[in-house]
Amino acid sequence: MESSRRFDVIAIGGVAWDYIGIVNNYPGPGEKAEISFLEQQGGGQAGTAIVTAARLGGTCAVTGVTGDDETGEKIRQSFVEEGVDVSRLFMDKGATSHTAFCFTHGGERTIFYNRGNKRLLSEKDVDRDFIKNCSCLLTDVHHSRASLEAVRIARKENIPVVTDIERYSPENDEIFSLATHNILPVKYLFTFTGEKTLQKAVTLWQKKFSSSILVVTLGEEGSLAYNGGKVIRQKAYRVFPVVDTTGAGDVFHGAFARGITLGYSLEKNLEFASLVAGLKCKMPGGRKGIPGTGQLKGLWNI
Repeated sequence: MESSRRFDVIAIGGVAWDYIGIVNNYPGPGEKAEISFLEQQGGGQAGTAIVTAARLGGTCAVTGVTGDDETGEKIRQSFVEEGVDVSRLFMDKGATSHTAFCFTHGGERTIFYNRGNKRLLSEKDVDRDFIKNCSCLLTDVHHSRASLEAVRIARKENIPVVTDIERYSPENDEIFSLATHNILPVKYLFTFTGEKTLQKAVTLWQKKFSSSILVVTLGEEGSLAYNGGKVIRQKAYRVFPVVDTTGAGDVFHGAFARGITLGYSLEKNLEFASLVAGLKCKMPGGRKGIPGTGQLKGLWNI
């Protein structure tokens, strides 16, 4: 898709530094367990998603906040190394950055995190001209008020908006109503709607947000997309062995946003995002296994 805009994808939201560990057994209270693998990587929902879009050939930028600590510099440098624009990645002086400890057992991850004491972005931090300069906006709700402002700007410019929301914020309803593509894990869809079956949850969702496309991610069962009365089922892309699912959802979102800028149909984009997210799971951590365009040869042509 040809565009005169400077960026293919801009992501606004959480950026973090991850400590990745693989354990053979989780310890009980008062017990110990050996970590068989330990590594550090950049992380965060928006952070991992935008790195995905960049590795898939997109011209990308991120906006968020780090502290001015050593971790913050690592986060910033991880984007620079991926070619992601950091001109709107704020540094909060005297503050600490978001860190996470991600432990994996049998391919499934458990995450412990600390947001640090860095500030949250406000509406005043959102540069209208910056947001207008992308072909797709992706947001989580780490900075929910700023995200809502960015989404409002994007939609006024007819820019597609992809959401990566898995927890409550007061701004969620308006963000969901404005976004073009809401991608939710099924657990949060149940929490949000208060329903216990997928059919009832989707029905309630569509009554409230009828103008957007809903994609429900189902983990190893794949995903379902609801576009008006049309339903598209996409199987998960299988890899063996599954080393680590950390960040797979964020990678799915980033690949999906990139697919929008490539002009993919909804059906093709679901297949693309599933492939990229699946391949990520072959490596530990959220970012290490994200494939680049070269690694997709024979599997997908961009």
